[in-house]
Amino acid sequence: MMDLSIEEVPYVSDVTELLYRLQVAEFKQHFKRLREYKGIMIWISALTQCPRKWRYMLKYPEIQMTEFRGAFVLGKISHYGLQYILESYCHLLGYDKVEREVPIEKKVALKDGREVLLTGRVDAVAYRGDHKTIYEIKTARSDIGIPHEHHILQLQIYMNLLGVDQGILLYVTPDRVAEFTYNEPLLDEKLEEMIAEFLDHDGPRYEWECAYCAFSMLCPSKKVKKQQNK
Repeated sequence: MMDLSIEEVPYVSDVTELLYRLQVAEFKQHFKRLREYKGIMIWISALTQCPRKWRYMLKYPEIQMTEFRGAFVLGKISHYGLQYILESYCHLLGYDKVEREVPIEKKVALKDGREVLLTGRVDAVAYRGDHKTIYEIKTARSDIGIPHEHHILQLQIYMNLLGVDQGILLYVTPDRVAEFTYNEPLLDEKLEEMIAEFLDHDGPRYEWECAYCAFSMLCPSKKVKKQQNK
């Protein structure tokens, strides 16, 4: 989460407003670069989810920007807390150092001539000599179904971009804390296929996405679970 300057926000009335202002400021910062980039740029976290949601975010950024829920704040707190713990106690885990919020990006040329810039931030990168391990932190309402497919894909894309062969999904849920280790980055060919599908597809990747999407109120592709007749 980025820092707020006095010029941007001279005063906040309470912690709730501060958290909200920080969220809006962070989104504005990320979205500004997205708008200024002349080519096709995709956030890595978006690549593993609904393509239509991404297009709506570009068209209606104010909806995404102002969506503020307790779950988001809890997720941020968990991320920062665990990043701090990894950094502070890295030697107990056998690492030389841990870096937080590591920016990464890669230009990918598709077979049809399109070029896409993938961009994102890795939660933490741990170093042991020349070896690097990626940590991706996830929070969830329960531990049912973890690790989730889109989280695995996101981690494997990070591994591809950083050229590492070990990544760990670290889940924090009300039911448990669990780590899942992966040793296979997403192959370049598979990554290119994912990007092409994302650019050409129009609809959710998973049935559950619509229930958590801020843009579902205006989306013709919204999937609604059938209600049983009473």
